[in-house]
Amino acid sequence: MLLNRKYTKEALILAVPVMLTQLGQVSVQLFDNIIVGNLLGAKALAAVSLGNAVFFSVFVFGLGISFAIPPLISEAHAQKKHQRINSVFRHGFVLNLCVGILLMLLLLGFIPILPYLNQPPEIIPDTQDYLFMMALSVLPFMAFQTLREVSEGLGYTVGVTVATIIANIVNIGLNYILIKGMFGFPPMGVKGSAIATLVARIFMLVMLYFILRRHETTRRYITAFTLKINELRIKMFSRMLKLGLPTALQMFFEVTAFAGAAFICGLVSARDIASHQIALSMASFTFNLCIGFSVASTVMVGRKMGEKNFVELRRLGINNLKLSFIFMTVCGLFFIFGREILPTFFTRKEDVEVILLASQLLIIAALFQLSDGVQVTALGILRGIQDVKIPSILTFIAYWIITIPLGYFLCITLEMGAFGMWIALGLGLTISAVMLVVRFNRLSAKK
Repeated sequence: MLLNRKYTKEALILAVPVMLTQLGQVSVQLFDNIIVGNLLGAKALAAVSLGNAVFFSVFVFGLGISFAIPPLISEAHAQKKHQRINSVFRHGFVLNLCVGILLMLLLLGFIPILPYLNQPPEIIPDTQDYLFMMALSVLPFMAFQTLREVSEGLGYTVGVTVATIIANIVNIGLNYILIKGMFGFPPMGVKGSAIATLVARIFMLVMLYFILRRHETTRRYITAFTLKINELRIKMFSRMLKLGLPTALQMFFEVTAFAGAAFICGLVSARDIASHQIALSMASFTFNLCIGFSVASTVMVGRKMGEKNFVELRRLGINNLKLSFIFMTVCGLFFIFGREILPTFFTRKEDVEVILLASQLLIIAALFQLSDGVQVTALGILRGIQDVKIPSILTFIAYWIITIPLGYFLCITLEMGAFGMWIALGLGLTISAVMLVVRFNRLSAKK
């Protein structure tokens, strides 16, 4: 499995700052889970798990829409079309803001439905409080996401990393203060954790804006930014939606599959949903790191598309798939060797059954790390060549035609609980990875 030095170096230069950014973003949820679990116990952790399952099922749609920005920016950047970059930035901001408003309203409307979803009744009040505050955080995050995608499309990834990591430190500090009730604040429990996330996301947006205003690569586009109605074009919105909507659906299918898995585990017990959340937190952690290779692949492939260099496009795509495979192999080994220790960070020591089940789920998570890394990198490569419709269909088949029905059968019908659900998740990710790699191989061979 030889790697191309040139493409590996370029991929790492782009990917490592993105990985650190993703580390910061996923750490918000990871540390929320750790702090809530340790300070408030397994029931509070289950409430956060259910709230996050609903939140990310909706929120990921907005992320997918925003992912239309980098391939358009990188292609225009390769061709030195500065006005085109300004146009993508302007239209992307408006589109993301409108989508963010819709998603916020959808989440707020979902809160009264939670008591009727047959979930453990003791966790519903905390889940509702948590989800309300998280819904308010959608708008600042979508504005941040616009700035981030423009910056990464231009190849400048460090600024996003700095803003995310510092905001994450703010989030951790506020979690302790608001959950426990320190410095004059009343103890807010689970709701305090969500408020900390909201404040941290507003801080992250403001900080990134000032960072991008100061950097030479992004300054000209930030200072030239305008929102005049006569500068907006339906044609550009249409092109962005053609790229972003299938990507949003693809991400929606995957995340809702994991959210559906949380609901199915909730039909068994609070122990199963809490164990599922612990394993999912670790799997999401490494997955979000691997998104660095996906973003790097989108930018690198987008440049080759702009240059119309299809031979090198195929080579760098294959190289980045190998790179993500190696990275996730290391992550999988970390899960296997740390399976008895890692769950103890997420809950109290007396929650023995939760810790034991979570350690078993981490074995399965370790095995499907390889498939998860390959499929997310393949999606980034396909996004770079602006192929998004077929991949969204393939992910729908893998997650909703195969994974969820099989997971329900194993978890509920065969009474395997969360363990059975995770077997189904692993199979779905593997099928998705195989189909996406075959898709890239066919398309790149034709060019």
